[in-house]
Amino acid sequence: MLVIDEVYHHTALQISSSDLLYLMEQLKVKKENEIDTLKHKIEQFEQKKRAEEVAYQSLSPVRKWFAGRPASHHQAVEYMVQVKERFRKMEQIRRRIRDLDRIIEQIQHPDSMERDEIELPPDTIREIRQLRETEDVQA
Repeated sequence: MLVIDEVYHHTALQISSSDLLYLMEQLKVKKENEIDTLKHKIEQFEQKKRAEEVAYQSLSPVRKWFAGRPASHHQAVEYMVQVKERFRKMEQIRRRIRDLDRIIEQIQHPDSMERDEIELPPDTIREIRQLRETEDVQA
């Protein structure tokens, strides 16, 4: 199967359908792991913030006045920006996964394609090449 670059319209890779399907599945798993990592980072920060708030609430009113608010309270705006950015990134990754699903569907049903070639975005081609190199190094 020929992999054609959508932007430059030239042959980027020549690879068997089964290998391409395998690499696309691996890429999809990698993207799902990225989402899990982002969710984990958000969860860790929220746990830290909750723990600081519990510790602050356990103080007497006088100690609260001297201690001041927990650092995470003062960094609320920065935190919200980080969380918003992480959610935006997760949505981008989800979009990429949907695109990968569409491509996998095309590969699995070659009768829907006119020729034995598929057009992919340059970033997907780059990621496939990186995965191939990783696979070759591990073999």
